[in-house]
Amino acid sequence: MRYYRLLIFLCFLSVLIFFGCKQPVYVPTEMVEGTVTLDGVPVSDAEITFYPIQLGVGTSAMGRTDSNGTYHLSSIKGEPEKGTIAADYNITVSKYITKEIEKPYFDPKQDAVIKFESKEMIPLAYTDVETSPLTATVAKGKNVIDLKLDSNVIFKKK
Repeated sequence: MRYYRLLIFLCFLSVLIFFGCKQPVYVPTEMVEGTVTLDGVPVSDAEITFYPIQLGVGTSAMGRTDSNGTYHLSSIKGEPEKGTIAADYNITVSKYITKEIEKPYFDPKQDAVIKFESKEMIPLAYTDVETSPLTATVAKGKNVIDLKLDSNVIFKKK
């Protein structure tokens, strides 16, 4: 009887060690990087999001631009800053600037005192997956996908 208890304990311990020490498993991704410009000027601190066009093919991925407008994508299932799965994507770009309000006020709808306001700095057409004209195909290997935004973009649903 003691032998069986010891055997069960060792099996349980082996399972704990196996699952507890296992490294995270990532799906294979393709490197995606690029530069975001608005009217030819690099856009810093913008959020880029890739959305798979076909359901079940690809995985959403995000990146943020640095001071030079350069971004590197990270997907939910992939290693950080290692891109996303090869597929076709719709792309959105957004950049909010938040500043303190001179005279804070109470907003009864939010039941809060409003001390800050945010303003979108990117033309609204690029900020919504339903209206953004930006698309790209992520292929095997390294992908450089530059996003050239135009402040005169036409706002229309797909």
